[in-house]
Amino acid sequence: MKFKLSMLTLVVGIISLLFGCEKAPEGAQRARPMQQVDIVKLSQATLTFKQTLPGRAVASKVAQVRPQVSGIILKRHFEEGALVKAGQPLYQIDDAIYQASLVSAEAKIFQTKTNLDNAKTELYRYQSLIKDNAVSQQKLDQAQATYSAFQAQLAMDKAALNKVEVDLSYTKVLAPIDGRISKSNITQGALVTALQSQALATITQLDPIYFDLVQANGQLRDLNLRKAAGELIAVTQSARLNFGGDKFYPQQGILKFNEVQANPSTDTVTMRVEFPNADYTLLPGMYGQVELIQATRANSILVPQKAVQFNRQGQATVFMLSSDNKVELRVVTIGRSFEHDWLVLSGLSQGEQVIVSGLQKIGPGMTVAPNDVTATGSATNVKAG
Repeated sequence: MKFKLSMLTLVVGIISLLFGCEKAPEGAQRARPMQQVDIVKLSQATLTFKQTLPGRAVASKVAQVRPQVSGIILKRHFEEGALVKAGQPLYQIDDAIYQASLVSAEAKIFQTKTNLDNAKTELYRYQSLIKDNAVSQQKLDQAQATYSAFQAQLAMDKAALNKVEVDLSYTKVLAPIDGRISKSNITQGALVTALQSQALATITQLDPIYFDLVQANGQLRDLNLRKAAGELIAVTQSARLNFGGDKFYPQQGILKFNEVQANPSTDTVTMRVEFPNADYTLLPGMYGQVELIQATRANSILVPQKAVQFNRQGQATVFMLSSDNKVELRVVTIGRSFEHDWLVLSGLSQGEQVIVSGLQKIGPGMTVAPNDVTATGSATNVKAG
């Protein structure tokens, strides 16, 4: 009985196997689903080359106020910490001695002019007498010399008067520049001397204000070479000041100059950016990161970095999508990185479609189901990596 049951089981198994083999070709004929891939349509963009450089604020002008004549300070004309204008009186030095010197110098000129007039009259008289041989040539020569001496004396006296007038004007100590003035280092009644080492006060001009930056010499050299070769376009180098995170100074700055030589110990070049500072938000010594636009590159094509693979020869490759949704392998030449993209130097054109996902599941010649994930618009302001 057991033998008959085993034989029956074997027969049923063989029949099931035969029927299964007959249905297999029907399942094999079913179409496999196409691989889903994301694609990006390439477009041209104008790239902006930026560098973010550290820097510190520097006053655009600093003037130390010192007396140019000696004397007693009679009065201070400003409030400490206030804004002052160029030419505004700051201190009054006692001018009594300079007024007296002025009167003396004017009297000296009057005396010399009188002597000069007398010498001139004497000279004319001798010039008339010499024609009749009524006076010797020696007398005439002496008269001429006296007249010339008084002319020279008058010139010296006028110069002395001018110096006295200048010294008198210096008793009014004026602001040399616009800016904010510091505390006063002297008080009323103090004796000051001409060109003393201690400043009476210091004026700092804060509008505009400068930020001094440093950039690696190699970066700047590479940038200038690429401009010279025509690869990059030189622009008026504008700047934004970052206080941290997304906090930017509201006013835009502009590059004023690059230092004419590099620092040999750090191999860096100092650059100076000017910012408007009408409300005095920025103060000397403040630190900030300055985002500096240094050049642009027109008609550039960027390809997402995730679309690029490298073959055994080290060549950059991308999978392209053809018009009939087939995969094509393309060797390309890439340049520097821009955020999440590579700059394409050759091998790709505007309007072509690059596959950016499922790269490990596809190969050349495969038909795929594309999903367009191209971002709306084209990037025109990209930070250099």
